[in-house]
Amino acid sequence: MKAMAGVGMPAELPTVLTAADGVTRCRWATETGRDLTDYHDHEWGLPTHQDAALFEALVLTYFENGLSWTTVFDKRDNFRAAFHGFAPAAVAAMTGDDVERLMTDATIVRNRRKIEATLHNARLLSQHSLSQLVWQHQPRRHHRLRTWADGRMDSPESRELSVTLRQAGFQMVGPVVAHSFMQTVGIENGHFDGCFLAPSSGAAGCAVG
Repeated sequence: MKAMAGVGMPAELPTVLTAADGVTRCRWATETGRDLTDYHDHEWGLPTHQDAALFEALVLTYFENGLSWTTVFDKRDNFRAAFHGFAPAAVAAMTGDDVERLMTDATIVRNRRKIEATLHNARLLSQHSLSQLVWQHQPRRHHRLRTWADGRMDSPESRELSVTLRQAGFQMVGPVVAHSFMQTVGIENGHFDGCFLAPSSGAAGCAVG
């Protein structure tokens, strides 16, 4: 979602807003046509280490790539049902017949390459810990988001993570996908300065630069 990354946002708009509850949050939490306060406060950017949760975030990120963020966000429960709650072993056991069945499932995004990549990536998790692969790329210093112009679609760390995942055999994991994924699961703190969850506002995280 470009608002989360700060890319393409009008410079005159504030990056954070103080809501009626007195809490200052990233602007996208309340100003994107829906109330995403709960998602912002309790899910997006929360440090995640459990492989199934990381797998879900990675899959949803590459399904979102090239589409509207809300298209996939609104179908999250349907994706969970389609992919057995993103339990890696259960997804790894899915077959070509399951791929064909999902290609007729209008409740999810019907993209054959991404569906097949999800089964492929799940099988790799019998050989790799996704948590170990991805968390080694946590930035050593926080990239501060003071203005919209500080937003970015990828980073040196996401490019490194992309290489690591590709070398391990993962598919659909380019640097842009890797960067969005890193922010979603808290490997990189993507909250704007002034937000109560940004490192400069006292939230835990890597060193602030």
